[in-house]
Formats: sequence, structure tokens, C-alpha cells
Amino acid sequence: MLKLPVVLVVSLIALGSAAGAASAQGTCSGDFENVDGNWIATKYCQRNHANKVANLEGLHLTAHPVLAHDETPDQFCREHVDDIRTSTYCSEYTD
Repeated sequence: MLKLPVVLVVSLIALGSAAGAASAQGTCSGDFENVDGNWIATKYCQRNHANKVANLEGLHLTAHPVLAHDETPDQFCREHVDDIRTSTYCSEYTD
């Protein structure tokens, strides 16, 4: 009889920790992500920041453009080659 509540509690704890790990994403500030108290430039934050800039201009960054306002990262970076907001993200697309 005591086993059922113990199993239930252990299951709920495991479920809660798995949900927390799945939704864990660092805090971004521009191109930088806060990882354990240190600000590190990450591709995740660079892409996120470029998407915000694209959204401000009514664009959508995607690898497979379908709609008129969709652009590939390569197209986006060619148009934003001198934009300081996206220079880190676009550095791999503009040589």
C-alpha cells in the first residue's frame, strides 16, 4: 500500500525535471547567451536576433522560402551586409 504513493511521487518528480530540462533555454541579449552567469556568443542567440531584425522589416527567415515575405539567411544577409545588428550572424554568409 505504501509503494503506490512512493511510485507516484517519484514519477511526478521525474516528470517535472524532464519538463524543466526540455524548456530550458538561455537568456539572450543580442548575440550573447547567459550561460552559468557568463555571456557567450551563440548561434542560437545570433539566429534569434537576426529573426527579430527580419520581423521588424516584415520578413521571415527560413531555409525553405514559400511565401513572398520569406527569405533564406543568404538572401537576408546580402541585403544586410552593413547592418551592425546582424553582422555576427551574417559573417558566415558574406565573405
